[in-house]
Amino acid sequence: MPMTPLKTVATLSAPTLALSLLVGFSGSSVDKIAFTPAEGATVTKTFSSLTELEVDDMSMLVNGEEPPIPPMTMTMSVTQTLTVTDEYVAMGDGQPSKLARTYDAVSSGLEVEFESVMGSGTPSGVGSSPLEGSTVHFTWDSDTESYEAAFAEGEEGEDELLEGLEEDLDLRTLLPEEELAEGDTYEIEVGAFADVIAAGGDLHLEIDVDGDMAGAGMDPEMMTDFRRFFDEMLEGDATGKYVGARDMDGIKVAVIEIEVELNATADMSALAAESMGEGLPDGASMQVNKLDVEMSYEGTGELHWNLAKGVIHGFSIEAQMTMDTDMEVDAVMGGQETTIASEIAVSGTVTNTVTTK
Repeated sequence: MPMTPLKTVATLSAPTLALSLLVGFSGSSVDKIAFTPAEGATVTKTFSSLTELEVDDMSMLVNGEEPPIPPMTMTMSVTQTLTVTDEYVAMGDGQPSKLARTYDAVSSGLEVEFESVMGSGTPSGVGSSPLEGSTVHFTWDSDTESYEAAFAEGEEGEDELLEGLEEDLDLRTLLPEEELAEGDTYEIEVGAFADVIAAGGDLHLEIDVDGDMAGAGMDPEMMTDFRRFFDEMLEGDATGKYVGARDMDGIKVAVIEIEVELNATADMSALAAESMGEGLPDGASMQVNKLDVEMSYEGTGELHWNLAKGVIHGFSIEAQMTMDTDMEVDAVMGGQETTIASEIAVSGTVTNTVTTK
């Protein structure tokens, strides 16, 4: 076998030669992790979430004085499942220009156990959405730089059901902008986690509760409708780390480890005003003066990305969550006016998963 002439080797600069040797012997590779589905491709995705919260502490003042009442206890479990089949009818630059989404299944569940001065109980409920079974088209409008949602031709549906829907159920906002080598890290915009915590946007879920929630102290919607109240207020830090590609059921999948710390503050007095008047006896009323909620969310997870098809393969994240509420209401009962101020500290876990087929 003839030897390579010395002058050929000498034409390579020392840095170039060193880099060539490093790449050749390290076995490392650079992968492009991007959203690139073929036009006409379909993916069925199931998003599941479980939120489990309990009251850690509570204080109350009635007309400025602390009443002799026992502490409140409460545990709450909220589940939600969303299954859709997405057809990428036409693709644009890094996103669909037209997407047809069929809402195969939309459901939720609620279980609460509480004991307070206002009573005790174990209410539970199940939720459904009129979107289930419908197909909605999301079409990109380059003028407004947003998606327009419309029911598929031949389908009937109320326009208000289209309000608040979000197109991105691919978690594209968690992806890196550049190619990554194993071990590389990158920053993720914290607003991307609205697509994780409240996937799909406002799904118009309607929950039928069996039991009285009045004594629980707060509406479940106030504790779980994260996107409505925290979407544009999220602050914090989030990072992704590419840990390499794996073979999963014969599919080459890029694995990204995710770490996130979020916090937000929201004014929920408007929602509380809507819900607290329900179920009150005749002659009784409540006026909400203040309901501020501070939320923190800290967790780790993994994003699995199908490198061949350029679509999500799976996702999971578990986070610790705290919610602190500061509320003041003016109540009228039995002809007597009372000002009630309370502070409630709640904590628990939130688990989100995505599977595809």
